[in-house]
Amino acid sequence: MSSAYQEISTSIQQQRVRLDVVPAIDGTQPVVPEARAWGGRLAQAVSEVLAGDRPVAQLVRFTDEEVFIELNRRVRLLGLTTTANGRGTKERCALRSVRVCRPNSQVAEVAAHVRHGGRSRAIALRMEIRRNRWVCTALEVG
Repeated sequence: MSSAYQEISTSIQQQRVRLDVVPAIDGTQPVVPEARAWGGRLAQAVSEVLAGDRPVAQLVRFTDEEVFIELNRRVRLLGLTTTANGRGTKERCALRSVRVCRPNSQVAEVAAHVRHGGRSRAIALRMEIRRNRWVCTALEVG
């Protein structure tokens, strides 16, 4: 085996490790993403869904059944649809601040401030670790 091939093979293996979303530590348990960053991304995604910039179906993996049903109901009541044509012209949602409270190691309660155009929106959510990832189990939008 040539040394160039070994270098490329080693490089590819190293890249695979870096791309692993949930790397294992000491072979015990995978590490979940940091609660503040994940909660902020989720709050922004919820805001984008409620603004009609993102399809609600994208949140099915990150919410439990009750939260998804309620979010889907809101989207239907508002008559929101996403279209690729109008997305570039709309003002985007911008995450302004995120606060996190950790009642225990398996739970994070997140309060976020999101701006959309001239309006502000407060989003509170509770995330719990399920199957080694954060899942939103409660959601309040103001």
